Amino acid sequence: MNTTYHTIYVSKSFMDWRKRHIQVRRNIIMLVLSSIFVISAPILFLTFSTQANDVEHQPSYKYYKSIELSEGDTLWSVANEYIDYNYYKNTSEYIEEVMKMNALTSDKIFAGRHLIIPYYSTELIASEPIIN
Repeated sequence: MNTTYHTIYVSKSFMDWRKRHIQVRRNIIMLVLSSIFVISAPILFLTFSTQANDVEHQPSYKYYKSIELSEGDTLWSVANEYIDYNYYKNTSEYIEEVMKMNALTSDKIFAGRHLIIPYYSTELIASEPIIN
């Protein structure tokens, strides 16, 4: 009878050890998978976010052109027509740049004169080579 009890006890003990062993393995696997998810989720999110931004963002090029001023034009009206708020904080910043480019010391401008103004475009305009 002693042998039977010992066999049953060993079997029960072995079964308990086996269950614990299986549970520990499950816990380790869940820990590894959770860690992988926690690390990879932000990376995937940032990757898709960056790709989405790249699709929306097209390269812009800064160009300059000369315009002839008409009667009634002001620096503010010219700025409102040509400003791109993606590149300037406000209209005053754009006007400051126009004034510096044209060496203006005041905001007085006159019809018939020309102003060089900056503008942005997504279209790349190739310049023609200068041949001497």
